[in-house]
Amino acid sequence: MKQAKIHFLGTGDAWHTGGRFHQALLLRLDAGVVLVDAGSTVCLALDRDGIGTAELDRIFITHLHGDHIAGWPFLLLRMVYRDGRIRPLKISGPPGTRETFESLARLCYSDSSLWEKIAFEIIYEELPVEERSGIDCGGLLVDTFPLAHHPTSLGLVFDSGGTRIGISGDTGWCPALERLVAASDTLIIECTTVERAGAKHLSFEELRSHSGLFEGRKTFLVHLGAGVAGALSGEPIEGMEAADDGQVVVA
Repeated sequence: MKQAKIHFLGTGDAWHTGGRFHQALLLRLDAGVVLVDAGSTVCLALDRDGIGTAELDRIFITHLHGDHIAGWPFLLLRMVYRDGRIRPLKISGPPGTRETFESLARLCYSDSSLWEKIAFEIIYEELPVEERSGIDCGGLLVDTFPLAHHPTSLGLVFDSGGTRIGISGDTGWCPALERLVAASDTLIIECTTVERAGAKHLSFEELRSHSGLFEGRKTFLVHLGAGVAGALSGEPIEGMEAADDGQVVVA
C-alpha cells in the first residue's frame, strides 16, 4: 500500500492574499491522481512544481465559485495543445458542474479550433449536495457533506488504503463540517480570517474554540487570508499548520 500524498498547488483566498495561488490540491491516492479544485492559477502551479496534466486521473470540485474553477479553460487548453492528452478525464462536482465548465470554456474560447482538437473524452459526474457515504467514484470511495457557503458547496472525504482525507472547500462552521472532521484522519480546512467575519467562511478564532474536535488528526489550513498563518504561529494548535503553496505532505 502506497502512502497517500497531498500536494498543495494553491492555498490562497480569492484575492491571492500574501501572493498565494488560488486553491488547487493534488492528491496521490491508491486509486489514482486527483486534482481537487482548479483555481485560476492552476497551470502556473503545475509548471512551478513540474507536474504534467497527463498525470491527472480525475478532477473533483468543491463548489462552483471562480477562485476554485476559473483555471479550467486554461487547463483544458494545455491538455489539448501542449500535453496532447488522449485518455479520458473524469470531472466530479455538484449539480451544474458540466454546464458551468462547458460554458466557461466556450466563453473564453468561443472562436477557437479547440473544440475540434479535443482528443479525449470528458466524463462528468454530478454529485447531489447531500450527506452520503462510500460513493464509488470509479474505484475511489468518497463521502460527501453539504456545507455552509454556497448552494453547490460539497465537503469531500477520500478513502485511500484506509487513510481518510477530508477537504472542506469553503464553508462556515456547521454541523456537517463537524461530521466531516470526525470522518477524517487528515484534514484540509479553509481558514479565511483571524476573527469571525460571517457565516460563509471559517476563522482562526472558531477553529481555536473547537480545537478539541481536531485532536489526533493532521490538519492543514488553506484559503488563507491576511494574518491567519501568523495567528496560528503565535497561538499554535497541536496537529494544525498553515499550508504553503508547493508544499507536499504525507496524509
